[in-house]
Amino acid sequence: MHKHAIVVYNPIAGTAVGPDLWLGAIVHRLCEEADYAVTVMPTRPGMDLQEMFQHVPHPDLVVAAGGDGTVRFALGAVARYRPRIPVGILPLGTGNQLARNLGIYEENILGDPLDEAIQVLMTGKPMSIDLGVMNGEYFCVAAGAGPLSDAVIATDHQEKVNWKMLAYASSMIQTLALPPVNFRLTTVGESFIVRAAGVFITNISDLGVGKLSDTAELNDGLLDLCVLNPTEFQDYVDLGFRFAGGFVGGKAPYYIRKVSSLLVETIPRPPKKSRLQAIGSTIKNFFMGEEEAPAEPQKEVIAMIDGDAFGTTPMQIEVIPQAVSILVPERKL
Repeated sequence: MHKHAIVVYNPIAGTAVGPDLWLGAIVHRLCEEADYAVTVMPTRPGMDLQEMFQHVPHPDLVVAAGGDGTVRFALGAVARYRPRIPVGILPLGTGNQLARNLGIYEENILGDPLDEAIQVLMTGKPMSIDLGVMNGEYFCVAAGAGPLSDAVIATDHQEKVNWKMLAYASSMIQTLALPPVNFRLTTVGESFIVRAAGVFITNISDLGVGKLSDTAELNDGLLDLCVLNPTEFQDYVDLGFRFAGGFVGGKAPYYIRKVSSLLVETIPRPPKKSRLQAIGSTIKNFFMGEEEAPAEPQKEVIAMIDGDAFGTTPMQIEVIPQAVSILVPERKL
């Protein structure tokens, strides 16, 4: 009796490799080498998690082929409806952060990430990992808010195809002229106010061009809260190209702590720019022929999960320990 696999893929993932160049080969190998009957399912905007199991209610394997958005969708569906089914990841997006952190492939100019991932799909072992939930939506990499988070969302699709993770670094440096946001952060039994260019809640450590948190682990039952408030030009350079930039552990412009749940709220106070941000804003307005607008209280700001916009603050976030099982190389166990 055949086992059944669902291959979920993004037809427009942030890569130059189209589905026609790999989908048939994946299906063939799953059928011939692993004795699976395979159902392929392209994703679309607004697709409901439960639709993933509409044609195959009880698959033996789910394969997520795409970037972190596709992986987020597949893992969310499995976590909510079929938490015992193993998931394989084929990294076909821009960042592929989760696959990289799980060792499914390695950045190597001579290597083929897809070939490495297919090998893991065939021979890998299941490893349980945590997921985050933000306002009812699952995420596997990070949630965020503030100008630095907006830079992740606003990065141009073609730039991501051409420049991969460096496209995000460029966008982050361009936030130099934007004022920070006043946030109220509430964890278990504690509430505090911060002024920050970015608040990130991450499940992974390596973001491809640097580490957002040195302490984040995928299966420790916790998420890492990272508060970023760069004020000097060098801070922006460090954050743009290395994210962490060496500032770890309570020293401005970088603060990290472990949390199991978090409420992120925006405080409607007039934003206060640093001297560098004020200079950057003046230069920007000069070249664009605009006058300096008076600062207005910031209300709700865009919420980001795994590189995509998802509503606005407030953000109610919690961790779901050991939410799903991912096929990883045996060396990662």
